[in-house]
Amino acid sequence: MANARLLHATLRRIQACPECWNQMTYRRRDQGCFAYHAALLAGAQLARPNPVIAGSDGSVIGSNHSTELVFNEAARALGFAEGDTISIPAFARKALRLTVREAAELFDALNTLADLERFVRRYARTDECT
Repeated sequence: MANARLLHATLRRIQACPECWNQMTYRRRDQGCFAYHAALLAGAQLARPNPVIAGSDGSVIGSNHSTELVFNEAARALGFAEGDTISIPAFARKALRLTVREAAELFDALNTLADLERFVRRYARTDECT
């Protein structure tokens, strides 16, 4: 069964800060999709936390859109092993306890906020979405 608590907490986080939500990408600057927010709430640590990649002179080279996470206690608790390459969607899927199909539906880039609310209700098997 899905992790209803984390599903609802993630949705509430997105509803409270819609400017931090961008369903079109796992991570872009300080924005991210449902999987990104779920992973962070579940204890994930970004491997490259700085949203901007800077040159040695401090100039901006580009934006860091890395989906890679570091191995930490939260990752260990989800069954990842040291040395594993851990991505935002893989971590979020395990933390949310979703099937591959459910994660694909929920993490789809074209989902609207209404879609996310509907999926959270379905996967958490509850009407509580606020």
